Amino acid sequence: MPPVAGFFLHFYQPPREDPWLGIVTNEWSAWPYHDWNERIAAECYRALIAVALPRGDHQGNELVEPLASSSFDVGPTLHNWLERCSPDVDRALRYQVGRVAPGPGAVALAAPMVHAILPLASADDRRRLVAWGIADYSQRFASPPSGMWLPETAVDIETLGTLVDQGIGFTILMPTQAVRVREHGGAWRGVDANTLDTTRPYLVRLDHGRTITVVFGNASLSQRVAFGDLIDNGTELADAMLEELKDRDGVVLLVADGETYGHHHRFGDLGLAWALRRLQRHYGISTTLGEWLSTQEPTHEVELASVSAWSCAHGVERWRSDCGCVTGELPGWKQDWRGPLRQALDWLRETLGDSVDAELARHVRSVDEALVDYGQVLAGTVRPDEFVIEHAQRALDGDEMSLVLELCEVHRNLLYSFTSCAWFFADPAQIETSIVLRYAAVAMEIAHRALGLDLEPEFVDRLAGVRSNRPGIGGAELWRLACEPYRFDEALVAAGFAAERFACGQAARTARGFWRAEVALVGDDAGSERIALTNTLTLRRSEFDTRVARTGALGVEVHVGHAAGAERFDLGQLGSDVVARMAASWLVGTGSDNYEGALDLLVAYLLERAANSDDVAVLVALASAPRYVTPVGEASIRRALLAIIECVDAQSDLDSLAPLARAVGLGDIVDHQSSPAVSG
Repeated sequence: MPPVAGFFLHFYQPPREDPWLGIVTNEWSAWPYHDWNERIAAECYRALIAVALPRGDHQGNELVEPLASSSFDVGPTLHNWLERCSPDVDRALRYQVGRVAPGPGAVALAAPMVHAILPLASADDRRRLVAWGIADYSQRFASPPSGMWLPETAVDIETLGTLVDQGIGFTILMPTQAVRVREHGGAWRGVDANTLDTTRPYLVRLDHGRTITVVFGNASLSQRVAFGDLIDNGTELADAMLEELKDRDGVVLLVADGETYGHHHRFGDLGLAWALRRLQRHYGISTTLGEWLSTQEPTHEVELASVSAWSCAHGVERWRSDCGCVTGELPGWKQDWRGPLRQALDWLRETLGDSVDAELARHVRSVDEALVDYGQVLAGTVRPDEFVIEHAQRALDGDEMSLVLELCEVHRNLLYSFTSCAWFFADPAQIETSIVLRYAAVAMEIAHRALGLDLEPEFVDRLAGVRSNRPGIGGAELWRLACEPYRFDEALVAAGFAAERFACGQAARTARGFWRAEVALVGDDAGSERIALTNTLTLRRSEFDTRVARTGALGVEVHVGHAAGAERFDLGQLGSDVVARMAASWLVGTGSDNYEGALDLLVAYLLERAANSDDVAVLVALASAPRYVTPVGEASIRRALLAIIECVDAQSDLDSLAPLARAVGLGDIVDHQSSPAVSG
């Protein structure tokens, strides 16, 4: 087969959903976009579906489809978000993989369900992460994967064995991870990043006669694309790739994060498309890896370092110690918080895992088989109730079925808490570390409810060594900032459904993230309803009697009664997604989603009356609601901020307004009065 000069694009984002609700909350650092997924989708993912390039000789433009002409993986946590929130990207991606490209295996690799460092995971967790990733890939592309991307290319022999045992035939690494090579049966010779021949595939021999193929990226060109300016000139890039082949029938593979093309490098999507078109039309060679690799029989073997990764020069120490590899640090900063964070999560995983497995063993035939197969539920190919019936030792009632699913969810949330970017950046007060702490919190909450285990106090104590490089933010404060603003229990979820129905009527949602609601009127009181909640992950049902009353111009008071007593909630507790829908209904018209119009009307009303805490909640919610805040919307936000800040002085209100004020350039008004917060 002709040689290949192509690109491998690793697409990944951490799970950004609030793990209590299942919806993505606003991330102010991504302004003017709602969150970082939205921002990167606009700058990169959507752009890479189709790029318009000039045909030449004034013949107009043509569309080039870079993804269908490259090789890539899409991390399941990102692809899940694309499916729900950017369905245009998801639909085009599936179409290109299934209809335009030679086939899924030619262009797409699978990835573990969570972007965790597999050599640091237990054997059980590693097996489940790989199995769940395979299930996700198979569901999306209607074909089993032949290759799998390893997060951060972190690898050891045990990890490769896990891939092989689940049917994976190859993976992609970087030259720094190779130690020595030989022809089959020949003598070993040492290699490094400069001497390894990356144009050929290599065989890695494992125990028990198992083998796996490894393809290495071209280190020099990959580095120049990711961190240099080579991507700025597609013609120069294509020519440089062909020069590396030197007339051999091999492969030149440039490996970089997919976000390089358009997000990290503005207009990188254009450079990529231009290079791909030149490689295909001017040089007449293939640009996809899988099709070429399927025709190759490796003639050489490679021995890898005992443990290694592409973004750490010290094996995998970046994810457990202050090894010196870091991104985004300032002078004097340290990463000695990494070890305590890893140790606390390892302790939680071991302690909770043993207890969960012991309880699961009372209900399912095989704990390991059930947890491996839980990936089919996560992929959407098997319904939760069908999964339980398939694995149960006996017929289970509804509560027992929910218990089994809750125990599986403990494991899922634990695995999500090992997402690698929590350790990657310079400070644990950044959003990436707060994400994993929230997943750990949910795992403990479920275990507390299901098993009576209360591990949170000890876990927080174990975070004592996880200190921000910024003064005054220690482990307990990091935990509070990461979790408390996001926690939702069933009563609060029910309150949100009741309040939205009170304001929006028939336009109110009956589904919100992981939750579904069935609503029945209680008596003749329009504000009193019975809400039956179902958690779609665990199928646990609960009922609440709710009563909603309007307070002031935009506020509400929600009373929620349940078996344990009664609770009262005000507007600011209900969640920004609920508050925005309520405010738009009241300010613009019932059922409206005109958030920009609602902002304009809020400003007008604030000229007529004094602002209060309800207005703070409404402003933050309306600013959080759009996928993208327009310049017109930003102008309204600025006016509302100035009107509100003149009237409110409660610390909680100032803290709520501070991130928004910083985003629109008015941070100096509130920063000196506000308490520190987790970056995001």
